[in-house]
Amino acid sequence: MLQPPTEGKFQTLEIIWKHAHNVARAQGYALSTLRSNMTHNQIVIGCYRSGTPKPNKNSSKIVTSRKIDCPFRLFEIKYSKKTTWTPKVKSPEHRNDETENIMEHPAFRKLNEKETSQIAQMSESLLLPRKIKAQLCSQRESERPVILQDIYNKVKKIKKDKLQGRWPIYALIDTLKEENFVWSSARDSERHLTSLFFTHPLVIKILHGFPCVILMDCTYKPNKYKMPLFHIVGFSSTNKTFSGAFCLMKNETEPLYTWELNKYIERVLSNTNIVPPPDIVINRDLDLKSSLKKLFIDSKTGCQGDYQSVEKERKKEAKKIFEEIGEDLFQRLMAEITPILHHFQDFLTGKFPFDQIPKSKEDDQYYEDPL
Repeated sequence: MLQPPTEGKFQTLEIIWKHAHNVARAQGYALSTLRSNMTHNQIVIGCYRSGTPKPNKNSSKIVTSRKIDCPFRLFEIKYSKKTTWTPKVKSPEHRNDETENIMEHPAFRKLNEKETSQIAQMSESLLLPRKIKAQLCSQRESERPVILQDIYNKVKKIKKDKLQGRWPIYALIDTLKEENFVWSSARDSERHLTSLFFTHPLVIKILHGFPCVILMDCTYKPNKYKMPLFHIVGFSSTNKTFSGAFCLMKNETEPLYTWELNKYIERVLSNTNIVPPPDIVINRDLDLKSSLKKLFIDSKTGCQGDYQSVEKERKKEAKKIFEEIGEDLFQRLMAEITPILHHFQDFLTGKFPFDQIPKSKEDDQYYEDPL
């Protein structure tokens, strides 16, 4: 038989809870507050497996419960003329057996406020739950266990609290308004959302600097509504990619692609006088290709599998310019320019080894770091 906490007199509720939890942990069970009435200074503590499971309203979903109607009860009473709390065991029997693995009891795995704040920050940084768990385990000084399900449950609760009772799509639109995003939406005759286009003003400035090559593709299953996410990606001069614009769409059809590209032209290209991209790389989506032919007449469209086709075309055009000066001079010039371009890329990314620049032969001076 599992032994209940000893009766006696305690100065505060915290001392009672600490004593009761220590006894319960040693016996292999956990306690929880069943009900409380602080007006009359009464608290009822029971086994965490007390009560009966709620009926399953959705018969197609399998629901499990830890509750087995355990009768154990511990009453904590503070009499009006006394300053101490007196616990009374009313029903010492348990229906559950002692468990050897303490990780089965959620009461001993509770996350404190600091850990909850860390989980919120790491989840916003898109850190995987297993890495969040490893981070928490490395910081904990005690032997309290952490399981992945606790991380999943806490992240789910954080997301639910962040919505504040709103639908996710309305929460997204509110965020776009608060962060001053450039956005537009479209609805059908039944007021259902069909498209949501958005981009950031800072990204528009980056597109203004690198408008030459644009990649367009869809990402699937990014949300609970299974709406494809149309992604417009730009390329910088150092061959780095950046997100240019996003658009949630109901389905991949030519009318929706046309609406999205029109918004891209209207909200991004027209307002800032950005030159339409000369080269656009897409997948083999015929609807998207048809919309691009109507709206981007002067742009070249290539398939996503042919990333090098754009570079080859540019090399051919450059080669035609140097045909008049001869093949040998062209190859020699390209051989001299290529290392310079690589050093320039390293310079922009902070990888240029300034400390390894050789000493000048003409004079006894070193080249100085321009930064």
